[in-house]
Amino acid sequence: MCTRIAVCAIIVAALAPAGCSPNETRPDADGPSGTGRSAVSETSAVTETSADTLLLVGGPITRDSDEVALRRIFGDANVKQERIQIGEGETLPGTVLFPDDSTRQLMILWSDTVRRRLPSRLILRGESSRWSVPPDISLGTTLERLEQLNGRPFELAGFGWDYSGIVTDWRGGSLAAPARNAYVYLLPPRSTYSTPAYALVLGDKGYASNLPAMRELRPAVYQIFYDFPERPDP
Repeated sequence: MCTRIAVCAIIVAALAPAGCSPNETRPDADGPSGTGRSAVSETSAVTETSADTLLLVGGPITRDSDEVALRRIFGDANVKQERIQIGEGETLPGTVLFPDDSTRQLMILWSDTVRRRLPSRLILRGESSRWSVPPDISLGTTLERLEQLNGRPFELAGFGWDYSGIVTDWRGGSLAAPARNAYVYLLPPRSTYSTPAYALVLGDKGYASNLPAMRELRPAVYQIFYDFPERPDP
């Protein structure tokens, strides 16, 4: 079972610093267009999994990135400072990549909010995205596809509250390790909100993904939080 306290603990955890290196690859409208020299490392290239998909982790944004580097990589016009919604009406200062392109938009919260460096959390929101987290989880990924990737059913919170549809337990499946730093949220189509099936899976408790009501609603991913791992102690 997933209580409000448990889910809140998941959401608030790990807005902390973390470490890797920025890459100079620029995602263009038709996919990755090339690879340049990284300020720290040359081994962190974006992996192209399809013409429209870029991997989030191991790509041009790492836990050592800063806004200056992002402006150099993506261009000033595609990097905007904004306050970012984090839930329950709260906002934090951050940076948004591609604010005018919903399929490339990526929100960044910083550990160092003054110098805008060391990303702590990356946020994807919407219906579809060219960014993804391994192994190929992105906005629009369906519940059925997540079960396939996981190799078994999983548990998610009920709908109709602040943390609607967050995955609370992969139940030992294949996604437990690769998605351990990702908080994945699903929602069904708005047209299902008045159906009996929707009424059966509401509220701050956990539901199995293979419940008949969940199958009928066909929810899909609408939000992903990715928190960089904490830096190891020196």
